[in-house]
Amino acid sequence: MRDQPRLAAHGSQSRGTRGAGNLPLPPALGPAKMPGMDSERLRRSLEQLNRGPLPAAPKASTVRPPAAAASVAAPTTSAATDDAARVRSGSLAKLVKPLPGLVRRGEAVATELGEHWRVCVPVDEIWPDGERLVTARHARLAHAAELCRSGGIDAFAEADLQEFLAAFPDDALLLDLETCGLAGSALFLAGVLRPVEGRLMVELLLARDYAEEPAVLASLWQRVTERTVLVTFNGKSFDWPMVQDRTARHLLFRGRLAPQPRHVDLLHPARRRWRRALPDCRLQTLESRICGRRRGDDIPGSQIPAAYQQYVRTGFTREMDQVLMHNALDLVTLLDLAMRLAGP
Repeated sequence: MRDQPRLAAHGSQSRGTRGAGNLPLPPALGPAKMPGMDSERLRRSLEQLNRGPLPAAPKASTVRPPAAAASVAAPTTSAATDDAARVRSGSLAKLVKPLPGLVRRGEAVATELGEHWRVCVPVDEIWPDGERLVTARHARLAHAAELCRSGGIDAFAEADLQEFLAAFPDDALLLDLETCGLAGSALFLAGVLRPVEGRLMVELLLARDYAEEPAVLASLWQRVTERTVLVTFNGKSFDWPMVQDRTARHLLFRGRLAPQPRHVDLLHPARRRWRRALPDCRLQTLESRICGRRRGDDIPGSQIPAAYQQYVRTGFTREMDQVLMHNALDLVTLLDLAMRLAGP
């Protein structure tokens, strides 16, 4: 150690032999030893003369070469980083409790093609404090995007996600469907997330029987304009082709052109960002590993068609409450992911 104090010359031989450049001192210049008196006895004698305690004699130096010191110092990880890692593993995902009686909370809605059932749930009821978090993050991202534009800097988000940021909240429509099976089967639930009377709301447009499907589609199209930015998860392959197919089957536009919204499918940017960090990029995997939420008493997607058939046949609502909650959680996770993917 280059800044070793001079008093070290009176210590052990190992310290006295460290000179400049770590070369040993010549024997004639080495430290002299006082016979019969070590440094501790000398200190006690001086304390008696001084009538007060003196610092203890310095211990032998434990200086390690730089490589050894580096090997001892282990890298530290902040608590926030630890929490983020545990969220990625799913161990910190918070349980989302189901909302009972969702079907009974609804009301009948009339359209030109008949009635259907509509259930409206505030986002905050499904994701506590979610609207405030989303609004704050959107404001920060919009401000950052404006700074990028004014400074001539490349945007940090992909082009379609920039469109989503610009459209949110008024012209953004998040969509998730529940159907009776694969392509070509009936559509019985169209869930959308959008602002309603100044609040972010989940709207669940439900066909109480198969005959109400055209009315559900009519209500959905009332919420879609040419300015709309549609946000889905795998919707370019499933949800939106399903809407177009069922719309054509029921002749909703009768030769008129339907609106063509811009479409942001979050599956593809999610894969680009997280496919190396996660086992898969299914929506519920992203929900638990990225968003930090996990579902309680959720109905598997494979059981949803049978649950709807049971509801139509018997009118029992317990399983349909689970289906509505499943769809509402899909929409809230879609919103959460959109805001995360729109950032750097």
